[in-house]
Amino acid sequence: MGATDALGSSCVQVAKMLGAQVIAGAGSDERVKAAKSYGADFGVNYRQQNLAEEVMKLTDGQGVDVVCENIADPTIWREALNSLTSGRLVTAGAHGGGTVTLDVKRVYMRRLRIIGTAGTNLPNVDRALQAAYAGKIGAIIDRTMPLSAAAEAHRILEANRPLGKIILDPTKH
Repeated sequence: MGATDALGSSCVQVAKMLGAQVIAGAGSDERVKAAKSYGADFGVNYRQQNLAEEVMKLTDGQGVDVVCENIADPTIWREALNSLTSGRLVTAGAHGGGTVTLDVKRVYMRRLRIIGTAGTNLPNVDRALQAAYAGKIGAIIDRTMPLSAAAEAHRILEANRPLGKIILDPTKH
């Protein structure tokens, strides 16, 4: 989910680096296309399509083993969970609201695991830095703007327009 934000794009890249087949979930066709450009095999615009139905089509009804969910949007959460046949949903964010409904019956009948994480550990940081140094993963940069344009950068962010990070460069005018 959120395959073009910082965490989502990292999940796409790391999953590909580890050999997974990746289905990127994003909120627009443009964002789906962007996620495919840095490794996703498939993409679903969860604002226009039913996420779980599309995932089941893409996986011949098998579903996925892992969902990286970093939005906690009540309209998307259920479909993200329904994309799993068995496996785990890893959640590390809640900018979409944070309060969702949970079908506990589905969780125990499918033996699903929901894993919350708000941090990392030093060995994982070291592995991530090594992968970045080797060029296997990287930050997705939407644009670089002069520091004097910080207010405009905030407006762009608030409008949810960037496809990656905005860098403010104090050396540019």
